[in-house]
Amino acid sequence: MTPSAQTGELTGEVFGGYTDVVALSGGMHSTVHRATEKATGRSVALKVLNVADVTPRELEAFARESAVLSTLSAHPNIVTMYDSFFTDDGRPVLVLELCAGSLAERLAGDNPPSVREAVAMTVKLAGALETAHRAGVLHRDIRPENVLITEYGEPALADFGVARLRSSIPATAELFDFPGEHVAPELLLGQDAGEASDVYGLASTLYEMLTGAPPMAAYAGEKPAETILRILRDPARPVDRADVPYALSDLLLWALAKEAGQRPPSMAWFAEELARIEARNEWSRTPTLIREPKSQVAPPTPPRHQVRLRGTRGRPRGERPQALSAVRTSSVPEPLPPAPMTRLRAALRRLTRSADR
Repeated sequence: MTPSAQTGELTGEVFGGYTDVVALSGGMHSTVHRATEKATGRSVALKVLNVADVTPRELEAFARESAVLSTLSAHPNIVTMYDSFFTDDGRPVLVLELCAGSLAERLAGDNPPSVREAVAMTVKLAGALETAHRAGVLHRDIRPENVLITEYGEPALADFGVARLRSSIPATAELFDFPGEHVAPELLLGQDAGEASDVYGLASTLYEMLTGAPPMAAYAGEKPAETILRILRDPARPVDRADVPYALSDLLLWALAKEAGQRPPSMAWFAEELARIEARNEWSRTPTLIREPKSQVAPPTPPRHQVRLRGTRGRPRGERPQALSAVRTSSVPEPLPPAPMTRLRAALRRLTRSADR
């Protein structure tokens, strides 16, 4: 196999066991090919991860996570993963369900989802993420590009585990390679990802479905360093759309809180709040499909208490959902030590100076 120096596309030879390989898309971190599996004749997507300088330990971790995902992908809202392997030069390849397109493509077209459909899609994705979380797997990179649309029109999450490999890139390089407008603030600060990080990413994706742009969308001509600082510092604005219920706007502001400990503590909790909004507006109730892992015991029920939404419109505050009997709460992260913040600010200054030149 001969990799292209620019995109990592494999040309000249087919993958072992696959034929009719055609490149569909390429980016800095991955290249996707359509192919036919020789043994079954089915069409699949081959996603080649272009991750440089990955250590053997990290590759082993990827292989272990791939094994977990092979069971999680039975969920109807997670892209089915059939297999995984490595190229001759050590790059991971995921053999995935071939989908019809992505949520990002739909948002860029002339048929964006209605408010009801956007909420229903988010509930389904929340069920998929809660299933993954209960199995000990985080996504870390939820955004419209990583939500695919199956041939049956269902949303399905892709790219589990990719961010873990990308996390091996040095912090300064990751700043120059801006991870995107949907990333949770704590990940930009180098803190560990948690369930609340995925809550932020899913809420940010729903926000874009409702408004056409991420809550921290980059302005025209804005430098990456400025966008990063706004993600770390500025609160999200309420959704200004007449057909969006106030309760939904308030829920998004809560889920987009800068501090991980101030967000809904689990995807199940977030999904239940969305279900309450469906009920109040007499929309069809979207089922939250969550499967408990066979090898783990369900977490205990957290203590009851009032939850204060941080809305700005003076409406009644939300109450903790009582329908959930086994919801895990996320602990408040430890404060960031001064040294990493100092390094981050220094890197941002270097990035700004580089952009000015």
